Parts: sequence; structure tokens; C-alpha cells
Amino acid sequence: MTEKTKAIFLDMDGTILHENNQASFKTKEVIDALRDKGLKVFLATGRSYSEIENLVPQGFKVDGIISSNGTSGEIDGENLFQHSLLTDSVKKIVSLAQQQHIYYEVFPFDKMRIALKEDKQWMDEMIQGETPPNNVSESEWKSRRDAMAGKINWEEEIVEDQFAKIYLFSDNLNKIANFRDELIQNKVLLNISVSNSSRFNAETMAYKIDKGTGIKEMIEHFNIKQEETLVIGDSDNDRAMFAFGGYCVAMKNARPEIKELTDDVTSFTNEEDGAALYLEEKFLK
Repeated sequence: MTEKTKAIFLDMDGTILHENNQASFKTKEVIDALRDKGLKVFLATGRSYSEIENLVPQGFKVDGIISSNGTSGEIDGENLFQHSLLTDSVKKIVSLAQQQHIYYEVFPFDKMRIALKEDKQWMDEMIQGETPPNNVSESEWKSRRDAMAGKINWEEEIVEDQFAKIYLFSDNLNKIANFRDELIQNKVLLNISVSNSSRFNAETMAYKIDKGTGIKEMIEHFNIKQEETLVIGDSDNDRAMFAFGGYCVAMKNARPEIKELTDDVTSFTNEEDGAALYLEEKFLK
């Protein structure tokens, strides 16, 4: 595996990010050492591109970033590819979320996330309390609290634009699962792909776009073969990445059904810098 690998793709949430939504300096050090050795290192995340700089240590560098679950690819701040949701699809999904009181955030490319002013009160009431409800993770709850504290532009209406993704959330597990299933059943009609990074959310991207397609576009640019890739992740939105990757690694903190999809599992969790320690052991010692 190590002799063949030329490119490493790292998920963020549950992989290199701790529960406080920060990557450690240890992770930065290992990535720097891997790149010094000649390996290419990339992020492949559900996070929007604009979020990432606030989640990593100062001076953190990678060879490229696949953001919003394969929707966008950047190299040194320059866009390589971009796949937008249709504005009409965004409006329909927001309308469905409103009807069922599903929390939502719409992410235009290169702009602040948006939601409709008419929904601010009930969304604010939903995201109350420092302690996550109903087994929602600390990191996901903190992200929602931070968003409601000033990271959302509250608009009168959704206008024509280029949209990376829609994030949807409920702390009611059955409610969000049913909503996610409804989106999947209508994905062709809505012209979307559907994924989730936890059991309490759903994310919609452009049709037939996911982390796997993002990795394919990135490695084609660098003339790297599919079998020369190693991917590390932990959740459902990494399934497409695992299906494409040449060698696949799940985090120790991943659910059992995710671990079954991979070739190996880290010895430590994301809170213990498990991805960095795995790569250090395999490539740097």
C-alpha cells in the first residue's frame, strides 16, 4: 500500500477535526512531512471551502481541497471544478424543509450561507442550549450554534445563484431520516445527490456529484491513477470516497458498517489524532 500510494485524501469532521471543530498541530506536522516526502495530500470534506481556514492551524497547507462533498475543487486558492445545484431545486428543497420544520442552511459558492428571514425565529428556537440534545455530536451542535450566532445571511427570498450544497438538520432522528429518504426518492426529479455526515443531517449537492467524483477530477488533473490513492474517513458521506479510493481507511470512531467498507482501521480516534498517527506510522517511520 505505502509503495503504491501517491495521493492521500482526508475527510475532516470525525477524521482530522476534534470535537471542537479544530485540526491539531500534530496533524499539520504530519501532513507537512508527507508532502516533504513527495506525497500529495488533499482534503475531501463536506465543509464549504470558505469554512476550512477557520478549522485548521496557521500555516496549514495541502495540495488541493475538495469541498461540499465533491461539489468544488481548489488548488492554491484557484478553482479547478465547480458543480452547482439548480436554483429551482434549492427553492423546492427549502420549501420542503419549511413545511416539516427541518433546519436548513443554503451554501452559495464563495458567499456566506443563507436562510430565509421568515424562518429565523423557529430555527433559532430549535438551536437552543449549550448541551447537544438526543445524542447529537458536540461538533455538529457547535456548528449549528455558531451558524445561528452570525454565520447566516437572512434573506427575503432565494434568488438565482450558484449553490454548492444545502445542509439540513433535525435532532429528531426519525424525522431527519424520513426527510432524507424523501429526498433520495426524488433525487432525479430534484436533480440532486443526497448524502449525510451524521445520522442527524442530510446534504444535497448537484446530481451525481459526491466525494468520489471530486477525487476523480482532482487526480486526473495531477495525472495520478485511482489505484495510487489512499482515503481516510469516518461517516456516510465518505462511502463514495471509499468506493473510489485505491486503499481505504476508516477511523476507529466510525460506525461498524462504515468500517466494513474499508481495507484498514486506525488504532486511534479523531480526538486522539488517529489519522495523523496512522499516516505517520505507515509512511514516515
